[in-house]
Amino acid sequence: YARSMYRNDGIKRVAIIDFDVHHGNGTEEIVKYLIPNVESSTIRTPFAEGTLRAPKYKPWLDENDVKDVFFASTHGYGPRSAQAMQGSGWFYPASGPSQISDAVRRPGLVDEQMSVSDFLLTQTWSRLGDDARSNCCKIINIGLGLPKPHDIPGMQRMELRDSYRKTILPHLHAFNPDLIFISAGFDAHKRDSMNFGYVGMLEDDYEWVTEQLVKVANTCCNGRIVSVLEGGYKVHGGIVSPFARSVASHLRALVEGGKSRETFSAADLEWESQFERSHIEDRERRRRLKMNRQRALEQEQRRHRQAEAQKQYGTGLLPTGSHLNTRISAPLTLHASSRTPVQASDHNDVEALLKEPLHDSASLISVKGELSNTASDTTDNIHSTVVGSASERKRKRSHVDYKELFEKMKKEESLADEVTKTS
Repeated sequence: YARSMYRNDGIKRVAIIDFDVHHGNGTEEIVKYLIPNVESSTIRTPFAEGTLRAPKYKPWLDENDVKDVFFASTHGYGPRSAQAMQGSGWFYPASGPSQISDAVRRPGLVDEQMSVSDFLLTQTWSRLGDDARSNCCKIINIGLGLPKPHDIPGMQRMELRDSYRKTILPHLHAFNPDLIFISAGFDAHKRDSMNFGYVGMLEDDYEWVTEQLVKVANTCCNGRIVSVLEGGYKVHGGIVSPFARSVASHLRALVEGGKSRETFSAADLEWESQFERSHIEDRERRRRLKMNRQRALEQEQRRHRQAEAQKQYGTGLLPTGSHLNTRISAPLTLHASSRTPVQASDHNDVEALLKEPLHDSASLISVKGELSNTASDTTDNIHSTVVGSASERKRKRSHVDYKELFEKMKKEESLADEVTKTS
């Protein structure tokens, strides 16, 4: 429409930039139809077999459309999740791997051999394959993948910005458009569940991308730029939703860029890229240093607690996890006559105990009872010590009498009403 209606107003070269999270495959197909193509399909019946051929050539204005239209898209490309091999599928529409067509890398690829009109009239296009035919169009696709578990925080956004700094913006500036269209999709926001974690833009990123596109428009086409809303589904929250804030950032960059008339500078983008990368790496370095210090502090606190436990329980009774490992430095035996525990080193008492007759069951029962009582007393003492130490560590809460508090509130309200009546 712009090339047809405004062709007498200097609109000849048109660029389309799409930063929606989904690949702009529809726009790309329209651009590819600027090169003639014939789609064929085979039909088989029980009595015959035939082939249908349909020409697919849809120019916008004339045969020079193919070299006067530029399209670039940044989007998510890859499996829907990290478990793609388990049947989760690919992120919609599963097209648009990172690629720069030959017509962008080497402008004038077709004109090196013949003019565009001769290329069409001589049907040279009919002898081209699909890949070669697509490379005749000026198309850039940047397929961004999912962040990896051990990636540095912030590098996903850095990758998006660098794709504009190093690929899209320099080629767009070299294309020198007369009008720039923006397919503004805001479903690449980090909080939008539609993107399954792809791209992960924030409001600052939308504002930054718009600012850079406005700078190219100020440099090449006197600030002529048109933005068309596409996607954005995180609308919960109204004017403070991620969608609303992203649109506001985008519009703010359009307005301020038109006022400032700042132009494009590749050197500024290169310096900005290095500065942001060093800032992210420095922030990650400080984050890891903080984690290491915290880990060392936790280890020191753990060693200190173990030392305090050893002092409290002694070498014979040490806490282990949630249970107590009760150890006795030397095994105890009970003398049959005195019924008191003695050390095993006293060989005479042990031998005397072993030489007692086996039919004296009463003495054995009493020995076992006293042994069990001794063990239970030891366990009870340990348990009471642990419970007491744990209760001392708990925060003591003051008791609140809610009935008294309610009566106090009623009195205050009645006093306030009396004061109001008297006044």
